[in-house]
Amino acid sequence: MIDWNKYRKEFPHLANQIYLNHAAISPQNLRAKAAVKAFWEERLMKNIEYWPDAMHQKESLVKKIGQLVHAPAENIALIPNTSSGLNVLALGLDWQPDDRVLLNDFEFPANVIPFLNLRRKGVEIDFVHHRNGKILLEDIEKSIHPKTRVLSISFVEFLNGYRNDLKAIAQMCHERGIIFSVDAIQGLGALKMDVEAMEIDFLSTGGHKWLMWPAGLGFIYISPRIFDRIFPAQAGWLSVKTPWNFFDYDQDFAPDAHRFETGTFNTGTIVAANATLDMMLEIGPENIEQKILENTNFLIKQLSAAGFELFTDMHPKHWSGIVSFRHQDAEGLFHFLKEKRITVSLREGMIRISPHFYNNLDDLVYLLEMLNNYNFSN
Repeated sequence: MIDWNKYRKEFPHLANQIYLNHAAISPQNLRAKAAVKAFWEERLMKNIEYWPDAMHQKESLVKKIGQLVHAPAENIALIPNTSSGLNVLALGLDWQPDDRVLLNDFEFPANVIPFLNLRRKGVEIDFVHHRNGKILLEDIEKSIHPKTRVLSISFVEFLNGYRNDLKAIAQMCHERGIIFSVDAIQGLGALKMDVEAMEIDFLSTGGHKWLMWPAGLGFIYISPRIFDRIFPAQAGWLSVKTPWNFFDYDQDFAPDAHRFETGTFNTGTIVAANATLDMMLEIGPENIEQKILENTNFLIKQLSAAGFELFTDMHPKHWSGIVSFRHQDAEGLFHFLKEKRITVSLREGMIRISPHFYNNLDDLVYLLEMLNNYNFSN
């Protein structure tokens, strides 16, 4: 049995607010605070030339990421954010005129703009049209063109939490020789991920949402199936095989994903991410997923019973940590909840709720009480 109250104590913001907006950005925790404090004290007073320890911190985080997504560390590189990662793929492939990329029209722009930028190279961008927030497999299949080279889709769609069937989409892609790319930011940290079992070719994610890292840090995973097909469009002194041979300029790139890391990184964010990922691995990704889906199930049932118009799919296989509903006065409701110290998102005229593993039923019951109070008073 998981002692959820033990982990709840790691989040001091709960003393004065109920935070239900992890699909936007997550709060920090006491373990991360302690790790960063120790790091800065070390840098202030003792180990000013921290570089060897910084490299250890980085390699440690990459190994833990490998545990999280079931991938070898050599296929993982750290990047600043999701868009940066997707640009590694978009700019690294050898595109030919009339090559095509398949996206959908329900994506967050981070998974669209890097590919639209390829139009200047003659690449065509096709879009699957969503059906009321759902991206159906049959629509994806119908939209594939003989010249489609890449299909990129989110693990979980940001507006309504629609969880895509990555395994089925991957098989569809591989049958046709298409690179399968995933924007994982709205799923990873909330839901289990096995990149090898799901046959993902390329994955990019920032860490500031469900992974609960500081903003400005994420990672990419590149499958061995496509590794040699992606050229480092940006390169720096750390991208090469032996970077400490400073005057050996004519070097090969590193044989692993380090080739996509260009230079000095933000060690403070890595220290915080290490401490937070330690906590999540300690809890277990399967336990985190179960707790989050229990929260989702509770919200869907209670909101439906109260008469709210849900925009989240009702089928459990498409559930994630996000529940969204329409409201005739969504903006007013959003500000009312803020006054009651409840943080949710206002997105496209909808209220989006995204509790994490440490949120309990008391948090959600209080939210529902405030929702009903607002409806009653208006």
